[in-house]
Amino acid sequence: MIEKVYEELVVNAQNIAGKLNVTKEELTEELGSIVQGNWKEFVPSSPTRKKFMAVDGGEFVKELRAGTVFVLNAEALITEGINVVDMAQDVRSGVFRPGNKARERVGELMNLMELKLALENGEKVDWILMDGSVKMKLGDVKPLEGKLTFEEGKINSLKHQDESIMLTHLVYEKQVYMARLLSRYGTKLAWISKMNKSRDLFRHEISDIAILETLTVKMGRTPTTCRPLIKGEIDLEDERRDLENFQVCSFYARLEDQERVLRIDVMTSDEEGIQTLMNDLYHISVKGYPYPLVKVHFDVKISYNDRSRIIEILNLKRKRSVDWWPGQFY
Repeated sequence: MIEKVYEELVVNAQNIAGKLNVTKEELTEELGSIVQGNWKEFVPSSPTRKKFMAVDGGEFVKELRAGTVFVLNAEALITEGINVVDMAQDVRSGVFRPGNKARERVGELMNLMELKLALENGEKVDWILMDGSVKMKLGDVKPLEGKLTFEEGKINSLKHQDESIMLTHLVYEKQVYMARLLSRYGTKLAWISKMNKSRDLFRHEISDIAILETLTVKMGRTPTTCRPLIKGEIDLEDERRDLENFQVCSFYARLEDQERVLRIDVMTSDEEGIQTLMNDLYHISVKGYPYPLVKVHFDVKISYNDRSRIIEILNLKRKRSVDWWPGQFY
């Protein structure tokens, strides 16, 4: 079977590569004019002394027939400029049995741990840098079904035996932590994405980031576009109700000439505040990306060697009776 796959790839390799490489020639002159009209070059000013907190998490997940093993590590790294001055961590491990919706629960627990760390340490810094998109991290805010509890500083959802209820409660706790984080530190927050596929600015079949990286080279950013964080209303008794009060404002930016374009979500439309953020990010940028986020990602990433050690410590490796037998049967 694999030989047929190789044959297919050889036949389609040029077509696949062509679709992955965007060139100026395939973008119209009209689109180029629109891009130039939406790109304002940025001239940085002198640096000011600022503290940053970058938050990220890493995970190990292994599904077995008896259940799903997980090991999670979240970190809030505090820097002054690019110098690390403090950090806070949260590590969790366990088994979900029998393991239904295990990966969804692991993902929500990871998000929850990151938001909890950000909330607990937000007062220490000038800027809180989060990886990804605020809307992706928040997820859909659905009406409550039944009574779910929340205690700040704790994660109560892991106590449930019912796996579906646990997942619902994990999402709820995550969203309450998000609501409190935005209420206390909304003006400090910046969500930074380097792989965003959104097309809401240019309405083209190619992503906005790919278009901007093809047609611009200098430091700069696009205008800010704002929209409500959530749709609909939240019940007055719901701990998440403050989410109704926020709008998310997004723009694309390049922090160094000829480097990658990033999408940045903030919780304010204030141009002066956004310009200050741009300047502060420029002064901690390494190859166009904020160094604290690079460092915290390196800290929490679970490498191949880490995975091997975890498997060995937990004695998860099973010797195969025959080499050709599929690994998922062990």
